[in-house]
Amino acid sequence: MSQFTRTNGDLLPLINYDADSYTNAGVNAVQSAVTVQPAGPVLQFGTFTSTVGHLTGAEVTAAIQTIQQLATIMMYEFTTGGTYDTIAFATYPVGAWDWSNGGSADLAITAAVSAGTTAATATFTN
Repeated sequence: MSQFTRTNGDLLPLINYDADSYTNAGVNAVQSAVTVQPAGPVLQFGTFTSTVGHLTGAEVTAAIQTIQQLATIMMYEFTTGGTYDTIAFATYPVGAWDWSNGGSADLAITAAVSAGTTAATATFTN
């Protein structure tokens, strides 16, 4: 069985995406007040809700492509049912879009898709 010498610590964030610089001081180094998130960077959450009924597949695609113009979509969930459809997004980097109602995400998706509203929260099914 082969073996290799560990050169990074296991107590620091793997990659600190949310900082201008990153230094790993070596094996078993610790850093105070830094969240270790092995799944990736801090994400921004937002939801688009159609206010004109159900969205078509082409409209969902248009909404996704619109958000991808300024941010990477790390996960999303389209939910249909009831009167209106929703698309929940988790995007990176934080701040690429303003998800408040009437914010930049609201205006961009509404222009690409149809009338709707946005909210700076998102719910995903487990």
